Amino acid sequence: MYIIPPPGFIVSKTFLGLQKGENSMINIMDLIGGNFNTNTATFNKEEFEKKGAKVFDFKGINVNGYPAKFISVQGDATTKSYELVFGDTTFTAMVMTIYPINDEKTGNDILNSLNSIYYDKSKKIDPFETANFSLDETVSKFKFFQYNSNLYVYTVNGKDDPTNHNAPVVLVSQLPKDNTMTAKSIAEMMISKSQQYGFSNPELKNISTEQINGYETYQIEEYGQIQGINTLIYYCVTTHLDKAITIQGIAKSDIEINLSDFKKLAQTIKIK
Repeated sequence: MYIIPPPGFIVSKTFLGLQKGENSMINIMDLIGGNFNTNTATFNKEEFEKKGAKVFDFKGINVNGYPAKFISVQGDATTKSYELVFGDTTFTAMVMTIYPINDEKTGNDILNSLNSIYYDKSKKIDPFETANFSLDETVSKFKFFQYNSNLYVYTVNGKDDPTNHNAPVVLVSQLPKDNTMTAKSIAEMMISKSQQYGFSNPELKNISTEQINGYETYQIEEYGQIQGINTLIYYCVTTHLDKAITIQGIAKSDIEINLSDFKKLAQTIKIK
């Protein structure tokens, strides 16, 4: 995706997109699954309003000839946002923006920038070009498989096994970090979300705060069930300056063996 930055915006060092200061951002991502029609089935005015957002505008448009949906909303008392999603049956691109509610100039600048978007479906993107981390895959059976929406997915030998929905997987993401956030608080937030989304009978074990490669780190194992299947989620959150890298290893079988490989991979984390 190509976009002309609004005045005052620079390329972010902590997420894929642009930012101006701490309160105005343009976040760019490709959604998992590809198909625009299925990915945007619930992207509408009614669904945003159900979540408590105030909708100022919602309409269907075109971006470079691709069908698109645009919405202008206010989600809280201090910020407004524009969201744009477009694509076809092979991809879905999403742009999420936010700016202070009392800064209409920045809002207009962002809107003008969205109108400059050009998408080249044929261009091959290096998923690690904007990565703030690196991992040494040689120490573990988990290898990089795919990248979607700031989420790096590692599978056994980097292969997809569509016949095994319970195959172990490692998910790595990068987050911006402020002074109020710690590796522990980020891990606790992730654990809370897992339980909101169906992880039942959770039991937390083996907390570690030992540094990895000199970084503040919080590791913890969460045992429980997903749809009745015994499951482990291993969390390793590493922080450095204004960056946080989260690693989740999920295993539903051979738990001890997979846990060992999760930890081997996590121990190689380096933050750029």
